[in-house]
Amino acid sequence: MSALYEILAKIQAKPGMYIGRPSVSDLFMFLVGYQYSRSELEIENTDEEEDFYGEFQPWLRKS
Repeated sequence: MSALYEILAKIQAKPGMYIGRPSVSDLFMFLVGYQYSRSELEIENTDEEEDFYGEFQPWLRKS
């Protein structure tokens, strides 16, 4: 399992601990920060993570 999906599982279990409240916009902002911090540390995304990021924001627009 990728690190991204591990952190998503943790957020799902305890959203208040990670994003304050169960909110899609708060989750989005958390993920932007998470992705940015990984890029600053030069940690490359897996193909699975790239697929997730590519589909998450368009999914928000549909909702």
